[in-house]
Amino acid sequence: MEASNQRTWQVRLALMLIVGFAAAAACVVTLMWWKAPAASGQDETSPTEPSFLVKCEFSHRAQVDPIVDFGKTTSFHMHDFFGNTTTNANSTYNTLRAGGTTCDDPGDKAAYWIPRVSWTDSSGKKTDLTASITRFYYRLGAKSPNVDVNPHPALDTNGDGQLDDGLKIVTVQGKNVEWRCFNGTWSTTPPKQCSNGKLVVRVKFPDCLQVDANGRPLLDSADHRSHMADAVQPANGGKATCPTSHPYPVPRLQTNVEFPIPTTRGKPTLSSGAYTTMHADFFNAWDQQRLDELVQLCINKAPFTASNPKPQECG
Repeated sequence: MEASNQRTWQVRLALMLIVGFAAAAACVVTLMWWKAPAASGQDETSPTEPSFLVKCEFSHRAQVDPIVDFGKTTSFHMHDFFGNTTTNANSTYNTLRAGGTTCDDPGDKAAYWIPRVSWTDSSGKKTDLTASITRFYYRLGAKSPNVDVNPHPALDTNGDGQLDDGLKIVTVQGKNVEWRCFNGTWSTTPPKQCSNGKLVVRVKFPDCLQVDANGRPLLDSADHRSHMADAVQPANGGKATCPTSHPYPVPRLQTNVEFPIPTTRGKPTLSSGAYTTMHADFFNAWDQQRLDELVQLCINKAPFTASNPKPQECG
């Protein structure tokens, strides 16, 4: 009887060990699963200057452009829209503010868009691409850390005390545009093949703005570009500053758009034409208080030190 009881306890102990190992393995798998999104959320770039990051999913595709072709049901070419979910030909600041967003910061209801991107392989087969993730960096850029930047503006233009219009920017085609395979080397020409099946394009927006006679920033211009300029690097190699023609510094907005692509050789083609026509559009419809908070915390509060740590929400 005693030997039988001993064998029973040995069996029970073995079962307990098996169950314990299984539970431990399940915990490890669970922890790995929870950690995976954090790793996949990391970008391939690590900004060295003060900045904050907003990640926005693809929203929709439409052949409209509320900046260049406001009110027209058909624009010059197809666009992919990110951020605001309601962007259409008739979008205004107020309609965007009332809309939804695909961005991870609910305060970001800005509308962002680029030409539709396709991959044309060596046989001529074209595959339209849909971005898997888009990252929007708001960065100090090359400007001196001693220069405070202003949030991209939204203004009360009709004098009723309410914000009713936001900054609009269309970047120059092919300017400040770079391509690469994910984790590869940036180049002004796109790769012909990505073995990892991930193509990335980044577009940098200008970061200095014109002002009117009263010193108020201009929200747009006839060509949707000339009210903006890049900060200027001095000849002595010092920090860049805004030119006197565009004295109002704002963060340097940069978009990194990542596309899954076929691993076959080919080239990206755009709805606007060749890859050299790549550009990006921005219509500010942020919660302006939230945008100002992020600019102050993540950019103007720098440089960050042990006694002045970088806030966690800056990324």
